Amino acid sequence: MSAADEYRDVVARLAGAVVELREVDAARAEELRGELRSAERELHASADALVLARGMFELRWEDALALMWATSEPGKPRPRPDHRADPRAHEELERRADEALETLRASGDRRLFRRRRTEE
Repeated sequence: MSAADEYRDVVARLAGAVVELREVDAARAEELRGELRSAERELHASADALVLARGMFELRWEDALALMWATSEPGKPRPRPDHRADPRAHEELERRADEALETLRASGDRRLFRRRRTEE
């Protein structure tokens, strides 16, 4: 085999390797694009959940303040975030917040009813 033939053989194998690498890279790039789309969807869902959680907090707090003011109890400052709270327990915390607000509503309703009866 001459040097020119050997060179052509090596270059042909190199070209084949480049084509194969290009195909492998294209497949990996498509796989990474899919992972990126999935991560973006998860990020958007998390952002939406955060907006919803903040909104629900504000609504509950306003409702609780209205109940406390209606029963002549002094309003308290807004609770500060508890940075020890586990974000994975979000749904449980939402449920507990709803239950606490319902308890506050029930206690406020009884107090208002008693006041009206005693004032008449």
